[in-house]
Amino acid sequence: MIRKLLLLAGVGVVLFLALIALMGCSSLPDNAAASVNGEIITKDAVTNRIRVIAGMSPGFVPSDTKSKAYNDIQRDVTTELVAEQLLLQETAKRNISVSADEVNKALAQVVEDQYYGNEQKMEDDFKKRNITVDDLRENLKLTLLRQKLMDSLKAEVPVSDADVQAAYNQGKANYVHPERRQVRQIVTTSQQAAQQALAQISSGEDFATVAGQVSVDAGTKSKGGLVGLVEQSALPPAVGQQAFALKTGETSGAFQSGTNWYIVKVDLIQPAQNQTFDQVKAQLKQDLANQKLAQHYKDFSNQVHQSADIEYAEDYSPRTDASKTSATPTGVQTAPVSGLKP
Repeated sequence: MIRKLLLLAGVGVVLFLALIALMGCSSLPDNAAASVNGEIITKDAVTNRIRVIAGMSPGFVPSDTKSKAYNDIQRDVTTELVAEQLLLQETAKRNISVSADEVNKALAQVVEDQYYGNEQKMEDDFKKRNITVDDLRENLKLTLLRQKLMDSLKAEVPVSDADVQAAYNQGKANYVHPERRQVRQIVTTSQQAAQQALAQISSGEDFATVAGQVSVDAGTKSKGGLVGLVEQSALPPAVGQQAFALKTGETSGAFQSGTNWYIVKVDLIQPAQNQTFDQVKAQLKQDLANQKLAQHYKDFSNQVHQSADIEYAEDYSPRTDASKTSATPTGVQTAPVSGLKP
């Protein structure tokens, strides 16, 4: 009996300790909105960021802090702060930092660009909006850190000349444009009708007018016989051969193509526009570098998020609305920068 009681007591202790351990693993401090690899994002930090957003976009943040709309903003801001914390952690791992001088230089640029060099005007504007220059400094520091991280990632995916040459060869149609001509046509069902139309044109009548009168091609008749600006390959072989043998303003004789007879005129000639590899190499290399960086950043960011230990407090976790839009406005100078997002 005593052994049984001791056994039951032992099981009770084990269960109690397991419960305590479980509670310790899943709980956050009362003031925490989230935790990122052990780094706490406080609820005050979320509220502070919402203050900045409200200052920069009056009316965007609802006054009712108990409303769903406010809670959506609260959740989105927490998600932003988590992304920013991951950015801070990853840049620290890579020994990437931003100096006070760099932030000051960026701040001076904002003053110059948005306040015409008048720092007092900026401070007065911020005071009205209930935000501070320190809010802007924090944003600028994160922006500079993210740019340096992107530069670091870019160095990991170099673009070789062979990559550029392969891309040029694959997309050569985008760089080589054959000669095109603006062509008009008159289509008849007999040689006699074509000859009569040609006689009218030869006597001085306008080609477009005659086409509108006698052409049987419904697609071009109402447009004065206008086919459009086309490459030779876009026309029937006989028509293309005639049209691309003429000079600007010239009209062909009557000729047969299939069962119909044609007369064509060339309004203008657009010469071939062929861009050689050397002409497009620099721009193509830049485009490829941007594409590689975008994919590398996406893979890197996803990996960071998947390996991170992130925990959210109730009412601060990411929204799950299928059709949600960001609750943080864009285009304002102190709005949250994009941190390290998946």
